[in-house]
Amino acid sequence: MACTSNQKADHLLQSNSATIISKDFEALCTLLVKYKNILDLRNPKLSDKSQTNEIIFKIQNHINILPSNSYKEYLAKAFNEKTKYKSDYLILGLYKMFYQAYNIEEGHHITALGYDAKTFKTMYYTLKVLRWKIRNAKDKNGKFLFATWQLNWQLEFNKNYNNITVDNIKNLPSLKSKRESIMNHSNFNFEIIITNMIKRVNDSLEAMGEEPLHLSITAMKAIILL
Repeated sequence: MACTSNQKADHLLQSNSATIISKDFEALCTLLVKYKNILDLRNPKLSDKSQTNEIIFKIQNHINILPSNSYKEYLAKAFNEKTKYKSDYLILGLYKMFYQAYNIEEGHHITALGYDAKTFKTMYYTLKVLRWKIRNAKDKNGKFLFATWQLNWQLEFNKNYNNITVDNIKNLPSLKSKRESIMNHSNFNFEIIITNMIKRVNDSLEAMGEEPLHLSITAMKAIILL
């Protein structure tokens, strides 16, 4: 009798965990749409405006992305300096990763046992590496691939000058016009959103009774091969 009660309790806990995990996916989709909106605003030339509504519609309605490329292929294109619409590939890669990890194609899972913890850990590390990579990735000329944390004067400097001098900095349009100050804080909105994504994936892992290891960027890059 006690065994039966324990089995029922375990099933209930697993069922509750599955519901938590499902809600985490919903939250990730909401965060991803928010991220796309501010990324496109900051990088207007890196997204195809004719595809924006369709991409957002698919994310909001949990529709699979065709063709069936892996998320790593999308992300690789996002960081290829020859790719025209880098922002779109970044968003599609993230969505594809979420969609596959949460097994959306299979529908709602009754218990948390239907999810693969290893896949979620890889996703956790991928998001951490991407948070770092989006902030730091540059092309062969030293220009940032994505404008996120930088202020306008930092982008102007990065675009026009190879050598750092006081005069060069003072004459940057955003500083010279006093629209910005060199003392202004950088924009952390992008990193905050990805950090919230990382937290949601971590919450899903906790619902499975798992947790990722704390690793360096180099170690995480070696695991995810990205």
